[in-house]
Amino acid sequence: MVWYNNGKGLMLDPNLSPVGEGPLLLLSDRIIIALMKAAYAVDIDAHHDFADTGVSTNEIVCTGYTARGDNNPLAGKTVTVDDANDRAEFDANDLVYTALGNGTNDTFDEIIIMREQDAGATDANTMLLAHASVSSTTTNGGNITLVFNAEGILQLS
Repeated sequence: MVWYNNGKGLMLDPNLSPVGEGPLLLLSDRIIIALMKAAYAVDIDAHHDFADTGVSTNEIVCTGYTARGDNNPLAGKTVTVDDANDRAEFDANDLVYTALGNGTNDTFDEIIIMREQDAGATDANTMLLAHASVSSTTTNGGNITLVFNAEGILQLS
C-alpha cells in the first residue's frame, strides 16, 4: 500500500481538504474504492484528486460498474489503535461488486482508496488517499469481492 502525499497531509491537517471539513477519516465519511487498469501510473506527488491527469481515465469500464468507485462506499468502518505495533488501523467490511461485466468486460490490477465529501461529490473533490496493486482480475459477469487484510485496510505508524 502506498499513501499519496496529499493523503498523508490530509490525515494530519484537515485544512488541506477542499471542503474544509474536520479530520479526514471520520467514520461518517464516504470512503470509496476505484478499480484501476494496469495502465494507471501512480504519482503520489502530483495526484491529489480523482480529476488529476491520468487518474479517472484509467478506471475500468465494464457493464455493472459506475465510474468513480461504483458509488459503493465502504460499510462497517472502524479505527483501532494497535499499541503493540505502534499504529492506528482503519478497516471496513470486505467490498462486494455484484455482477461486473457480462457484456462489456475490463481488467483491473490496482485499486485507489478515496474520500468523497458526500454522495454528490465530483472528481475534483474526491480526494485520493492510498493505492495498492491487487491480483489481476477480469470481469466476467460474476461477483467480485475485495477481501481486506485482517490488520486493516490502511495503517498509520
